[in-house]
Amino acid sequence: MNKTKLIFVLLTSLALGACSNSDDDELTSQQPKFYPMTIEVTENPMVQDGEGGGTTRAAITTNSSLDKFYMSYVYGSEASSDPITATKGSEGKWSSTGSWPGTSDEVTWYAYTDDTFNQTEDANKLPYINFTVEEAAASQHDLLVATASGTYSGTGGKLTFTFDHACSALRFYVKKSPNLDSYTLSVSSIVLKNVKKHGKYYYGTSSWNDIDTYTNYTLYSGSAMTLGSDKTKDYVALNGNFGTAGEPYLFIIPQTLTAWDTTGDLSNTYLELTCTITNTSTSTQVYSGTAYIPYAATFEKGTKYDVKINIGKNSLYSGPRTKIISD
Repeated sequence: MNKTKLIFVLLTSLALGACSNSDDDELTSQQPKFYPMTIEVTENPMVQDGEGGGTTRAAITTNSSLDKFYMSYVYGSEASSDPITATKGSEGKWSSTGSWPGTSDEVTWYAYTDDTFNQTEDANKLPYINFTVEEAAASQHDLLVATASGTYSGTGGKLTFTFDHACSALRFYVKKSPNLDSYTLSVSSIVLKNVKKHGKYYYGTSSWNDIDTYTNYTLYSGSAMTLGSDKTKDYVALNGNFGTAGEPYLFIIPQTLTAWDTTGDLSNTYLELTCTITNTSTSTQVYSGTAYIPYAATFEKGTKYDVKINIGKNSLYSGPRTKIISD
């Protein structure tokens, strides 16, 4: 090989090598940055309202029972397109399917245990959870929400979420009023009618808006139970099989329930009972069929309630303006 050809071969090899290195550098620079994260979780427990005094049978999600939640993030005009799942391992340590976005900006993280994260379509881009509570027992669940924010360098990649309960938790009890002591009251079904099941929980105000869409919740359905009237002993707890564990709490979106006014059609909120009423002294059946009881209440978020239903003469209707027992 003469000198001219040798010089050409060497120059070609160097040029190819330079191109190869340049391509490698370009591919490396295009790889997304990976910022690992660590997660810690705490909880603000639900508050017991009224006379209940609490119960240990609740299916309310707590820090110890929480094993999965979802995260979405926002920084500047950017937002995550898909939720990131966080799960708790057998040793109680949290891990996630995602990582901290590659930015030096402050990132706000939104955590939630169910449904979907959204932002309003106006210029404010307000973050919220679009949430629906279904009637089906298997779909019953508690909604927990939390936020965390900071830069990656400022937090060291550590996210600490303190969850709040966004729903109301209702535990139902029922008994017969003493003014029905002359009657035997047997009940095989109790349904809470006309409760709103859908709403939007806004992180910025920690409040619910756009609450709509009525549904019904079955509190009891099964073998006929005969109710007693003792003031302290005869309240029967309605388990209702709410939640996948078959536990007794019904979770609803916080709202004010307006009672059916006993006139016109069956609008607003009431309890629908399938029952039989018998005169105890004569063994005469007074009524058998569907009965209606007007019901009103206000339920706040993050609060659990013991709802005690006292069924008496003055509350039982067979239809508009028609009391079942008028004496």
